[in-house]
Amino acid sequence: MYSSSRRDFLKYTGTLSGAALLTPESIYANDIAKHLNAAQNKAIAQIWQSEKMRADVTLALGSKYDNDLLKSLGSWSHSNRKAVLNEIIKLYRVDLSKLEDTTLLYSTEQILSMQSGKFASTPLQNRYDSLVKEGSKSITDGLKVIVKLSVEAIDEALRYKAIFNTQAKIKENITYLADNGMNHYWALDAELINKGVVTGCCAVGAKYCKNAKEYPRAFGLDHINSSKPISNEMRHALAHMWSEEKMAHDAFEVVYSVYPHLRLFYNIGHWSETQHKTAVEELIAFYNIDVTDYTQTSKHYDKTKLDAMGPGDYAIEDFESRYQNVLLPYAVQSDIKALQLGCMVEVQDIRDLTGFLQQNDGNKYIEQTFKYLIAGSQSHYWAYHYALIERGITNGCCSAGQDYCKSAAEYPSGNGNQELAWLWWHRDKKNIIC
Repeated sequence: MYSSSRRDFLKYTGTLSGAALLTPESIYANDIAKHLNAAQNKAIAQIWQSEKMRADVTLALGSKYDNDLLKSLGSWSHSNRKAVLNEIIKLYRVDLSKLEDTTLLYSTEQILSMQSGKFASTPLQNRYDSLVKEGSKSITDGLKVIVKLSVEAIDEALRYKAIFNTQAKIKENITYLADNGMNHYWALDAELINKGVVTGCCAVGAKYCKNAKEYPRAFGLDHINSSKPISNEMRHALAHMWSEEKMAHDAFEVVYSVYPHLRLFYNIGHWSETQHKTAVEELIAFYNIDVTDYTQTSKHYDKTKLDAMGPGDYAIEDFESRYQNVLLPYAVQSDIKALQLGCMVEVQDIRDLTGFLQQNDGNKYIEQTFKYLIAGSQSHYWAYHYALIERGITNGCCSAGQDYCKSAAEYPSGNGNQELAWLWWHRDKKNIIC
């Protein structure tokens, strides 16, 4: 039997999304839809294992060679791509033990906690060992190995994406992984050419020789060389967005501690906003920016410095004032105010990202990342909107003010997707069914 809260939530989301009011039977069917089918689960598990293989091999080779690209791909890229996938795994409760061709004798929690270079099956472990050995012959061999893994990961993501017809969030995340990987492919291509391999990635073999149509060549290629650094405006944009995504994470974590019944603040704050921050940090690391003093090109990215910043500490001072004097005092007034704050934070995030995109000077790497972040924030906006409706605020985010009242045309990502809204709101929340 379903709680009245559960029934009301699905009734309201069904109404707003244009669906008929849900009967108890259709509620049950909708609840089943919260879980991926077997093929979809295996696809995500397979993508996760491929990403772990790519990251772990790159980390091993990055520690062997004094090469900035390998070190970067093995560190910040690994963190970002892992966060993108972990968001899906937690939201949809993916069983990582179920792969396409085998079932691993480990739980999802055990697989997630495996150390770098350790894998849950003999074939996977043997492949890792073989790839590291192959890449250890020379720096060019190491780069070629990562080219192989990158192309396999991209093509795998593009192939699997088609089976997620109704899971817009998963499709967006997989698309981001594929596009992000294309940037890495061209960075590897340029690095191989710099090392004297005149045909770049094509030297690895026909399967790994991609053209601009297959992998859009615009992804960051023009900005790889330090001779053409990104503009000061975009350096500011990246510094600003790192602090903004961190502020959202910090605020939502505090709100969840005050209102633990508002589970979506944990799901969005702890899972998604962390992932958004790491996506921006990948760009900061790639362009070697010190976000605490972004105008100084002589200063460089320092992960240790950023990791040392606790809740309420930001690279840009204005955010400390916003966090302490605006966000937290507003949120602690009531759970309704907290949900309205969620709407407001996401709208401001989208405004800033959209404004920075207008200043972008054709850098597709930044454009692709910012558009992905915008889509995620739109999804979060509708989660807060529907959560307000469940709490009895029938106009949802519009109750926060006209500036925060958005239509489906304005914020298309996630709108009317009652399954996704339900996941943000209820995933892992206890006692939702009585």
